[in-house]
Amino acid sequence: MKASVRLIFGGVLLFTSTILLGFVAFQGLVELAVKDQTALRKNNEIRGIYLKIPFPLNFKIFFFNVTNPMDVQNGAIPILDQVGPYYYDEYKEKINVVDNDAQDTLQYDSYDTYIFNKTLSGKLSDEDYVTIIHPLLVGLVNTVTAVSPALLSIVNQAIPHIFKEPKSIYLTDKVKNIVFDGMELNCQGGNFASKAICTQLKTQIPGIKESETQKNILLYSLLGKRNATIVDTIKIMRGIKNNKDLGRVLEVNGKSKLDIWGSEECNRFKGTDGWIIPPLLKPEEGIHTYSPQMCKNVVLDYIKDDVIKGIKVRRYEGNLGDQQTVEADKCYCPSPKPCSKKGLFDLSKCIGAPIIVSLPHFLYADESLLKQVEGLKPVKEDHVMTVSIEPLTSAPLNVRIRIQMNLNIEPNQKISIMNNLTTALHPIFWLEDSLDLEGPLFKKISSIFIILGIAHILKWVILVISFGVSSFGFYLYFKNRKSIKITPIRQRPETEEEAFRRSTKELLSQIKKVEKSGHTNNIMSGHEFDRYN
Repeated sequence: MKASVRLIFGGVLLFTSTILLGFVAFQGLVELAVKDQTALRKNNEIRGIYLKIPFPLNFKIFFFNVTNPMDVQNGAIPILDQVGPYYYDEYKEKINVVDNDAQDTLQYDSYDTYIFNKTLSGKLSDEDYVTIIHPLLVGLVNTVTAVSPALLSIVNQAIPHIFKEPKSIYLTDKVKNIVFDGMELNCQGGNFASKAICTQLKTQIPGIKESETQKNILLYSLLGKRNATIVDTIKIMRGIKNNKDLGRVLEVNGKSKLDIWGSEECNRFKGTDGWIIPPLLKPEEGIHTYSPQMCKNVVLDYIKDDVIKGIKVRRYEGNLGDQQTVEADKCYCPSPKPCSKKGLFDLSKCIGAPIIVSLPHFLYADESLLKQVEGLKPVKEDHVMTVSIEPLTSAPLNVRIRIQMNLNIEPNQKISIMNNLTTALHPIFWLEDSLDLEGPLFKKISSIFIILGIAHILKWVILVISFGVSSFGFYLYFKNRKSIKITPIRQRPETEEEAFRRSTKELLSQIKKVEKSGHTNNIMSGHEFDRYN
């Protein structure tokens, strides 16, 4: 009976514990562990990865090579031929890190390095020549037209000297010069106009620098200011006290908000810095990030569940909105200019240059833009902005951040080289920052789900075992109740009084037998009898 009770008790205890820990509390315990391990506390592994990504990202550049530059000068539509991708290894690091435990914040300087990857680029080389719209020449004219149109005559006088007698609004140069090393601008000598413009370029254009080998030759590149330099100083939340705050941007370059947009809502920083995402997101919450390069909050919306290399993920996609019809986007309208067309975003207020950004090939943008140039073909899977994260930890397994740079062109009677241009939003190039998680980090993510899968199976096995143990205990219990067990009676030892009475009784019985037989000579004397009293 005792063995059966022990089995019943043990089985019930194991069953109850499995239900409580394996089913009721298990998910909560897992989430608690995830919150703890994803916070940017000093001893967490995720902090080290966040501060210095241990592998290079794939950074790709696609140029829109113009095949009919002189025809465009006479009013023809630009014909574009996409060339690329040119691959670069992008190393991302956060330096000069300062923690504030009381505020649960972390401040850092963003430091990126780009190195051309010959292997991935294949037959393409950064020594290749491409013909693109001249970003500085056209950008300079567009800026002066918008801000100080009275100065256009000075710009027109300076263009031949600074840009070396250009025949068109296009530039043919090496890829490496356009991207990082710098396109040459001639500021040697010249007239008053060219000297005045050169002075303004030196002070007003971010990233412009002087040649180390030629005096008064300026070098301007599209992305040089981002290479091996501190780009931004950003303060974020570490997510130790509240995991929902993980990565949330508090300050950018010492400012707690912007002051360039039309409402408080658009001037506020909303979301993370884009390099870490709070765990346990619900699909409807979306992914919110702030982009310092655009001075804009970007939202990626949940699209669908997917599977990458056997791991379940959630796919999110983003676009640049529609300032003309979406109320929340209207505060980004670059007043006094009219609101941008669907799918476009004007960077002039953010970076001081009249760059218009879109998704590559004008994906999700106003359809009229595709009629202004030839050679574009938007394909969603190739050109959409997308992030796929593992839902529990929010670890990104696949990232494709894509953006296209464009400049407006139009006839300008005050600029000789632009007298007969067509009107168009002219693509320059497009970029892709991409990540496919693999190697040790992917194995670590995979191992988490292997362990969780084993734990899921194990709790059901333990549940079955506990049920079996309890059932066997009940079986023994009821089996024992039906069995009759006879316990033998054990005789109790005699006391002295009981022994005396028994002896006396035996003695009297003997006397009676003697009296009946007539033999008295054997009868004890009274003195002998008295010994028993």
